[in-house]
Amino acid sequence: MPYIFVLISALTLYSLVLLMPKKLSLSELYTTSIFAILFNSLVDVYLDLRLDLYGYFNKGADYQMGLVLVGILPPFSMLFLNGFPFGGKFVSKIRYLILWSIISLIYDFLALKSGLLYYREWSIIYSALCYPPILIIAVLNLKLIRWLSRINRS
Repeated sequence: MPYIFVLISALTLYSLVLLMPKKLSLSELYTTSIFAILFNSLVDVYLDLRLDLYGYFNKGADYQMGLVLVGILPPFSMLFLNGFPFGGKFVSKIRYLILWSIISLIYDFLALKSGLLYYREWSIIYSALCYPPILIIAVLNLKLIRWLSRINRS
């Protein structure tokens, strides 16, 4: 069941990425995806493998995690950042962060039900507290990429 969930998720998310009007350059899509994979991997090494608070598929390190790293994280990051209201008011940015935190929590719930994700000492409440800062880090990373790109051009 978890493999079917990952496959359907990846196909759906990448289809949405292909169909969305692109506001980000290809290099921004690529670099933010690599950052999402790296950031998630670093967090999971500590929270999953070291502290055993949660995990994917089975306890411990397994190759199946690569399916999540490549199939789920990049399109989620692309969709979130592509729609982020960079030029919008502060309130619209907060609403957008709340919306994507809720979307992420719903995905967590579905991942739990499918067997892709399991909780040991973790709770959906912890995820609810973690998603807003994680999403803000993704936005700040994109801003850094754009700043570096401007410096590189001059």
